[in-house]
Amino acid sequence: MVNDTSRLLGLDGLVVERVELDVEGVPVVDVSTGCEQARCCPQCGQRAARVKQWATTRPQDLPVAGRSVRLRWRKRRWYCPTPACPRRSFTASR
Repeated sequence: MVNDTSRLLGLDGLVVERVELDVEGVPVVDVSTGCEQARCCPQCGQRAARVKQWATTRPQDLPVAGRSVRLRWRKRRWYCPTPACPRRSFTASR
């Protein structure tokens, strides 16, 4: 999936949800996974339907156009739908 987030940040499959400035004027960019493939278990490949929980990660902050930017990536942790799959749950990795 190529979208404006991919073009700006070079992070394919992510969508910008919100941008705000922190108290120091640094942009804080909230992103989420926009790729449906991220719902598929990396172990067995089955598409998940139930969310286990949400996790927020903070990838390394890199400058964009010479300006500091902080990223917050809100990810879903999914239950694997395959009873025999040893993975049980997984987090969207892209």
